[in-house]
Amino acid sequence: MFKGKFLKKSWGLLVLGLFLIALPVTVLAANQNDSVYVAADQIIDGNLIKFGNVIDIAGAVKGDLIVFGNTITISGPVAGDVIAAGNVIKITGDVNGSVRVAGSNVDIDGNVGHNAWVVAGNVNFGDQSSVGWDLYSSGGSVTVKGDVDGNLAAAGGNIIIANKVGKDVSLEVGKDGQIILYPTAKLAGDLNYKADKDSQLVLQDGAQVAGETSRKAIPVASGQEAQKAFYAAFAVGKLIALFGLLVVGLLLVSLAPKFMVRVNDKMMQKPGASIGWGVIFFFLTPIAVFVLAITLIGLPLALILIPLWLIALYLSKMVVGFVVGWWLFVKLSKGKYQGNLVWPLIIGLLVVVIVGSIPVIGWLIMLVAIWWALGGVLQVKKEIIKELQ
Repeated sequence: MFKGKFLKKSWGLLVLGLFLIALPVTVLAANQNDSVYVAADQIIDGNLIKFGNVIDIAGAVKGDLIVFGNTITISGPVAGDVIAAGNVIKITGDVNGSVRVAGSNVDIDGNVGHNAWVVAGNVNFGDQSSVGWDLYSSGGSVTVKGDVDGNLAAAGGNIIIANKVGKDVSLEVGKDGQIILYPTAKLAGDLNYKADKDSQLVLQDGAQVAGETSRKAIPVASGQEAQKAFYAAFAVGKLIALFGLLVVGLLLVSLAPKFMVRVNDKMMQKPGASIGWGVIFFFLTPIAVFVLAITLIGLPLALILIPLWLIALYLSKMVVGFVVGWWLFVKLSKGKYQGNLVWPLIIGLLVVVIVGSIPVIGWLIMLVAIWWALGGVLQVKKEIIKELQ
């Protein structure tokens, strides 16, 4: 029962991880505080929500703690829940509620009173950690050296368990992964795992499993299951594409907001000319690359132009998203919108991804949109060059 619930939540964990990883970038684009520090002798009454590059919470938080940044350290006690996303996350303070975190590297070496949900490239629960309820985790590698009073469910490339688990354990590894139970591992319930071979489970001398141990091979999908998997993978792929465009777009609107607004104006004022210039760039560049490639002298330049052309096509999708989002915000506010550029970008990119997913005509709409954005950028670049001259 527990195993089935975890497998059903696997996609949810992935989506949660993608959302939490992308969210701090979104917020940092709008709120660029370099660092946040709460001293050890400081007490925060109520909830604390902070964004920044470096976040260090050494004091006590009497409510929930919500933090997004690059490097996050939480060494003070938290009375409520912790929600965090960033690159490197380290939690050594005790958390009375639940922990929900996502990042590249996550280290937890404190006590978690309720559930722990962790998505990261590397997940490590140290030997000083404990989880009062259930632990759910997904990552490239998952190491659990602390006690878990409830159930433990994890999926990853390699999984290590080195302490007590009070209830059932459900694990899944890839064909080259391993599940290793250290001598200190004591599992009070069943051990259910998915792996290609029995040898992928390594029980070191002294490791104990009180309940049943069962393995299920990773099944070869049937036609219907393959179709469901395809649709699920397609949806997640679109989600990843959205977040990828969002990250790039946020950097551009943060570093070059005036340029983005100028491109938007040019695309809206002269859509026909923009599409025309975009078509020329779209088709002429590959032709030029081919001509250069057949000559020894021009080959290095051709090799440089190919990635630049592909990058320009990718960035064009982001530009279209920004322009569409800005247009929507201006229309909805009846021409009075003068807010942050981030929200039009987010909404516009969402529209672009959805429209691009429409069967049959979605690719055609996106192709014209890319031409439109390419032309707008080219026209603005020409104007900037003339101004510099």
